[in-house]
Amino acid sequence: MRLTVVGCAPAYTSRPGRAASCYLVEHGATRLALDFGTGAFAELWRYITPTDLTAIAISHLHADHNVDLIPLRHWVKYEKGGRGPTLHAPAGLRRRMTDYQRFADPQAEPDFLACLPGDDLAPGSFSAGDLLVEAARVTHIADSFAFRVSVAGGGGTGLVYSGDCAVANDLLPLLRPGDTLLCEAAFGVGPTGGGAHLTAAEAAGAAVAGGAARLVLTHILDGRDEAGSVAQASGVFSGPVELAQPGLSIDIR
Repeated sequence: MRLTVVGCAPAYTSRPGRAASCYLVEHGATRLALDFGTGAFAELWRYITPTDLTAIAISHLHADHNVDLIPLRHWVKYEKGGRGPTLHAPAGLRRRMTDYQRFADPQAEPDFLACLPGDDLAPGSFSAGDLLVEAARVTHIADSFAFRVSVAGGGGTGLVYSGDCAVANDLLPLLRPGDTLLCEAAFGVGPTGGGAHLTAAEAAGAAVAGGAARLVLTHILDGRDEAGSVAQASGVFSGPVELAQPGLSIDIR
């Protein structure tokens, strides 16, 4: 199983070429995107053709984690005959996207994302090709989820993605010894700035408590010290600590 960082920027960034949250997980013929934020559609072309996606899982309803479903939908509908990947997203996302479209077109179809079929997220698990995705609620906004991705039936290590999360211990029900933790650390070395996100030290604490083998810090706000965040996390967690960058690719074994 391989993780590739397509985009890891926070809700806004001044850094050109930085898409917001989108992480590609591949195994065999299966291609799974975790989140699909600002700029993700164009950046994904660096790695795969978007219609090669098997499924997309959206962690929560903030636009920097899902807004590029709009260009993906247009491309699938008008260029690819309406056949797109399955979409697993919090309840309310389809209605929100449909309401957005109806501001411009009151006669828009009742489900704007109909060409991306799928179910509303709930705690539990679902299959995406030959991958198993486990979802658990985390503290952020209503209906926010973290995910664990592993090879279905393999029983091996997995990838845990935090989404946006304010309480590090929320990730522990998903983490298993040997997993890779891809964890937001928006507040970097601190200060916390309101409690909606994690610091690098808090992300590292979850890695320690869950027995992770590797920690990848992501979604760090512009202006926060990225190198200092890695150093701070390394002072808490003794395993490898890496900083998410576009194009970073990691084998999950």
